[in-house]
Amino acid sequence: MMLLSKILPHVAQMHPNSYAMKYKDEKLTYDQLLNQVSRVAHGLYSIGMQPGDRVALLSDPCPLLAIAECAVIAIGAIPVTLFPGLASNEIHQIVNDASPTAIVFDSDHYIISNCISSLNITISIPCKSDNGSPSIEHFISKSPPLMEWFTADPDDIALIIYTGGTTGRAKGVMHSHRNISYWSFMNPAKGGGHNPAKKTIVPNQAHLTGQFILWSTLYEGGCLIYPETYPLRATEVVDIIEREQIKFLGTVGLLFRDIVHMENIHTRQIQSIEGISCGGTPISERTLYKAREVFPNANITEVYSQTESGQFISFLSINQCFTEGKLHRLLSVGNPSDPVQWGQKPFEVRIVDESGDDVKQGEIGEIICKSEQIMLGYWNNPEETNKTIRDGWLYSGDLGRFDEDGYLYLMDRKKDMVVVGGSNVYCSEVEEVLGKHPAILEIAVIGTPMSDDGEEVTVVVVLKKQTSLTLDDIKYFCHQHIAEYKIPTRLEIVETLARTSVGKIDKQAIKKQFWLGGSRMIN
Repeated sequence: MMLLSKILPHVAQMHPNSYAMKYKDEKLTYDQLLNQVSRVAHGLYSIGMQPGDRVALLSDPCPLLAIAECAVIAIGAIPVTLFPGLASNEIHQIVNDASPTAIVFDSDHYIISNCISSLNITISIPCKSDNGSPSIEHFISKSPPLMEWFTADPDDIALIIYTGGTTGRAKGVMHSHRNISYWSFMNPAKGGGHNPAKKTIVPNQAHLTGQFILWSTLYEGGCLIYPETYPLRATEVVDIIEREQIKFLGTVGLLFRDIVHMENIHTRQIQSIEGISCGGTPISERTLYKAREVFPNANITEVYSQTESGQFISFLSINQCFTEGKLHRLLSVGNPSDPVQWGQKPFEVRIVDESGDDVKQGEIGEIICKSEQIMLGYWNNPEETNKTIRDGWLYSGDLGRFDEDGYLYLMDRKKDMVVVGGSNVYCSEVEEVLGKHPAILEIAVIGTPMSDDGEEVTVVVVLKKQTSLTLDDIKYFCHQHIAEYKIPTRLEIVETLARTSVGKIDKQAIKKQFWLGGSRMIN
């Protein structure tokens, strides 16, 4: 296996003049990238960063942020990636949980800059600085290279990626160097630097997908292409595909749908695409049929993974469904044995009942899986870790079934959660905020299907007497407390909420009425 800290030096030695990063008119070769990372690593070391320290990273993806992350790894510290779209109190909660010694942040981002001063962090390091104070750019220009990089133990924590918590508390998913060495495309049999022609568009670096694309592309010796704006827009992605002649496209959430259904997409020069993978949310059959028209020469796969799983639990070859005439499989997420095609050791996958016993083939139960890729656990949260990992098995919180051919179908979520654009929204977190609204007597937050792909956060409420409430009221009330993507986009006012036999609010009964006619309660 190859430690994360060994990837860049290895590939830079093999392909020093190959491009590693492109952003606007800027280009960095692997030799230049290694030099800049080494200088930033020396700068971090000189201001007291030590192995095992957490270093928060708060910015939209950009070369400076990736350089900082690689430098953190080089000194044996642990990157903690933060999503810049989070509300201030959400950032505070994660920072309090991770207790980073330092934070690297985008000083050009007005909201982020205002938030930094209120965080309880000893050292703040902007990506850019005009006054000569420590910054990533300052380290690059003024620090000497760090000649000896830290050698971690394979089972040391390499990355912490925060994901939403069922009680409103975000959880830090810990992945070790060993976990990551089993990721797809980081095939030890091929060694690093085996695919220097690869180009990939970089998505949100705070998510698992962004971390996977960052490290797998560097491992293969490919080039990271940075868009100018985030969140990613379909128009800019298509522009990059045309300009760079991208061959492989990794997408998340509803971005794939937006690309496929773009106006005049058939007139764009996107014939270079040979492979597409999409995850985050299930894709509708309508979008998959359209995708076959738009990308007739591409192998299209739908992937199923979680931050906790680290990698692909399963993936579905869309082309194979059409070729074999088994279109009913378009509703599945494929066969868990297939990721071996991408150099990944497959997961063991089971469907179990509440007692942890396997259900009969075709019956619905919770999806659990086991492999070397799964997380070490949640940072500073042994209770949730023990609930999620039992006897080496990762309990996904997803409900599914196997068909007679071993194909896996997602049917619903056991977790009280909605997936919006590839990001998890935990209903209890939204309920906690809206439960303080003076007009609301009772509340249930659920996911309801949108007309084509995806789900939206829906709030179902019973109002107090002589009060009124609009969706705009809901959005305004939530704005200061939770990230934009978590804010409800649908309001349903009812007389009563369904309850179980013991008097608890019955989320499944409330949710069911919005999914009538569907084959599954997940979209």
